[in-house]
Amino acid sequence: MAVEAGRGEQHTYKIVPHDASDQAKLTAGSHYVGVDAISWFINKKVSWFSNRLASGCLHIKMAGGSESYPVALGVFNLSGGSRIAPVVEKPILRDRSYRGGSISFSTMLCAVNKNDVVRGMIKSATEASLEIVYGMVETATLTGPTGVLCAAGEDIIGNVQKVLTDTSLKCETLFDFSGSEYYLSPEAMVGPQAFILFHRGENLDERRLSVKFGVDLDKPGISVKPQSQILMPYYEDAPLEDGAWLMLRIRRCDEYTGFRDWFRDVGELLSRIKRLVDDVKAGLITENKGLVQLRRSVTGDKTILDEFFRLRSIICNDGVISEREAAAHVGLLYIAIVAAKEAIQNLNPKILTDTIAQARKALSQGQSIEGKIGKAFADEVASVSNVRKPCLAKDTSPSRIAKLYGDELFSNMQYLPKTFKRCTL
Repeated sequence: MAVEAGRGEQHTYKIVPHDASDQAKLTAGSHYVGVDAISWFINKKVSWFSNRLASGCLHIKMAGGSESYPVALGVFNLSGGSRIAPVVEKPILRDRSYRGGSISFSTMLCAVNKNDVVRGMIKSATEASLEIVYGMVETATLTGPTGVLCAAGEDIIGNVQKVLTDTSLKCETLFDFSGSEYYLSPEAMVGPQAFILFHRGENLDERRLSVKFGVDLDKPGISVKPQSQILMPYYEDAPLEDGAWLMLRIRRCDEYTGFRDWFRDVGELLSRIKRLVDDVKAGLITENKGLVQLRRSVTGDKTILDEFFRLRSIICNDGVISEREAAAHVGLLYIAIVAAKEAIQNLNPKILTDTIAQARKALSQGQSIEGKIGKAFADEVASVSNVRKPCLAKDTSPSRIAKLYGDELFSNMQYLPKTFKRCTL
């Protein structure tokens, strides 16, 4: 018989889909981590929800605990008679560049007397905490999010916790931080996604857990409505309707899905390089004046090479982007500089376009680039790595750090199709 919410022991389970062809492990310098709060469940009679309000908080810590992302989870809303509900529509954590170490998760879920003021406060706090976490990711430095945003997020969550544990509101703990902390090692994060299930109720056999979309309304004995295809945990062949639970999805991806202002600058610099080579070929400027553009100026802000170094510094120090993705951008830009010089000297723009096309093709297939072009690319990647490596979490296993050197340098680049599409003439 299913346990009522608020009773039983707290456990955390990991559910890994086994149908993914991608079995790569989470790697610092290469990957991004995202977190979604998918669904939650409270096993109480419908009458209980008429005068009770349930909510919770989630803490995510990364990079050996040096990065903390606190989020309010909103208000548990029933829909159509179901006791399984979606949590928040927005991602909790968007594409955070993984700097190594374990990732920890801790959560609390409580109920208090229903109160419109409390409901409004929790709703506002949830929106504010999500915006702060989004800002923390979007403005992160190489050593993590800024302290001001971290403090603001902690203040918001602290206030939510005070409300949810207020005895005057007859608080009821469904599960709490003390028994719900879970550590996910990079070795255990295999494939593009895994699910973390926080549960308080009967002890479960992790091997019998799976994740599926909605259920058949006509199936006897199941109280869940089909809803809008929300994911939920299944125990053996039925939706888990025991105690109280919260399910998270942990995502791993290779490329940043957002936008950086310097993406536009990369395209403009490549266009500027191509125009320079074409202008020399057309006789609009002399060869010597064209080559001057590929050297540093005295003031450092006049030539194409000056712009390359400015842009390289921005990309190197952008803590939002992974080391691998940053290195690929910088390396391809420098290949364009080297190829442009040869194209001008030979009055042959095709050298530039062919070199870039061949480099992009080789990298997208994980193949080595030979000769001086390959060396130019490797040297620029090394310059990025020298800046980034000191910022990795100290407890990261060497096997879980991106190897952007030797033969593995080129094989590791094949997972960046969007980057190569961006770096085209």
